[in-house]
Amino acid sequence: MRVGVIGYGLAGRYFHAPLLQSAGFFIAAIASRSLEKRGEAHRDFPLATILASTEELVAEDLDLVVVASTNEFHVEHAKLAIDAGIPVVVDKPVGRNYFETLELFDYADNRGVPVTAFFNRLFDSDTLTIQELIAANSIGELFRYESRFERFRPEPNLDSWRESLNSAEGGGILLDLQTHLISIALHLFGPAELKYSSIRSVKNVSDDDVFLILKHESGLESHLSASSISGAPGPRVRLLGRSGALICRELDPQEAMLRSGLKPQEFGWQDKKAATSEFEIWKGEGAINHPGVAGNYVEFYRRVKEALKANSQMPVDREFALAVARMIDQAREWENFR
Repeated sequence: MRVGVIGYGLAGRYFHAPLLQSAGFFIAAIASRSLEKRGEAHRDFPLATILASTEELVAEDLDLVVVASTNEFHVEHAKLAIDAGIPVVVDKPVGRNYFETLELFDYADNRGVPVTAFFNRLFDSDTLTIQELIAANSIGELFRYESRFERFRPEPNLDSWRESLNSAEGGGILLDLQTHLISIALHLFGPAELKYSSIRSVKNVSDDDVFLILKHESGLESHLSASSISGAPGPRVRLLGRSGALICRELDPQEAMLRSGLKPQEFGWQDKKAATSEFEIWKGEGAINHPGVAGNYVEFYRRVKEALKANSQMPVDREFALAVARMIDQAREWENFR
């Protein structure tokens, strides 16, 4: 299957393109406004047609388009592909708010063109391990899930569009790392209501410190922290159950592997140990190492390929993407009424 990638920054170059290739897609075209990025795309994929605009890319003979441009252009670029009758994967967040996301899915549905959202963190080692732990009931009745993407970057980087644009324009950590945390929590523990939201700009640029509390229908609470100004980052995950706790301290290793040039095979990483986070189960004092499940980002695109072949459900459906977008809007509204 021939695929075109719109945007060749971090997401397009280090996530989408190599994962697509590993899943068996042919990278037929790449579009970027940046001359430098077009040069990188040509060096990485010399057989691909390198283009300067989305309009040129959707005119190519393609079976799939991946929208990995900046957040402010997601809906616009996806619509161009839909108008050309080409199925679309849109990098998270799909739209900058609920109504943009709804508009895009309605637009695609009315034209009979499949569209899905790239929530790659659903295939992190910690997400997959927690799914297995829930099925095995390893730490009893669960009551609190703490999930963090925290780092320490105290100086603002105004060359980064994520820091120079505000949340309404598509920048900020709410639409970046916090979107991942929301999607994982809803995926693992089901529907939820927002109970608390704190959205701050400590560096006086875009929002850079966001904390949410979700109350799931099961009764479990998710405490979700995304920050680029945390001098002492907490553990990646702490999951509390009636008879113990699961701890994962570090970020899933797949991003570092992809950025170093490593690529998975069609059904996952050859070195599964390298793609697996480390886990501990605590029951008061002392920890027991807990075997983890290897992360597997390529599984997303393997499922996309199968859905296109069988004309079946894409891996992330409309309702899930809308649930994430609704939670993002509610977090903003909560903050506005504080």
